[in-house]
Amino acid sequence: MSHPDASVNNCTTIMVDGREVRTLGDILPAQPGLAVLFVGKVPAPKSVSAGHYLQGRQGKAFWNRLKEYGLITPTTEFEDDSLLSHGYGITDIAKSPKDYGQEPSPEEYRNGTSRVLGIIRTHRPRVVVFLYKKVLDEVLRHHSSANTKTCFGFNPSLEPVFGTRVFVFPMSGIRECTKEVIRAAMVEFVQAVGR
Repeated sequence: MSHPDASVNNCTTIMVDGREVRTLGDILPAQPGLAVLFVGKVPAPKSVSAGHYLQGRQGKAFWNRLKEYGLITPTTEFEDDSLLSHGYGITDIAKSPKDYGQEPSPEEYRNGTSRVLGIIRTHRPRVVVFLYKKVLDEVLRHHSSANTKTCFGFNPSLEPVFGTRVFVFPMSGIRECTKEVIRAAMVEFVQAVGR
């Protein structure tokens, strides 16, 4: 069970192994329905300190790409403040903050997979966007025994698994993510979201 922390925008406190952990709360609408649900890996300590999602180098690149393609128009200094007004929500597969390079445990992936699938069932997003391909690969490993090969951009074969379209966000700096791959994926994403 979590409760809002009024001192910083999107921070909340959760119980983990009998201790309170400060983290970022999910940004979801009060009533079901989303155009897009973004799924990250874990909140970074830098993001928790700021009280806002994706404040590191990769996070800033993510926000910049959304702005570049006209998918979000921030109304404050922090882009996550504008998610709900665009019909977007955001969560992480694991909620305990971790430094860059630290992976969620298998138990965190199992628990997070169940939680994220519940969010998808409740909010019925038109598109689920995994910010990291590895997170989607791990979710599939923990959710089903199928060894499905995922790719950046849309993964049509996963629609029956999630009950919605599944998109892996193309991040720069990854060998398979050439400029051409990024552009093609983002153009298709813009069309799917209807912006």
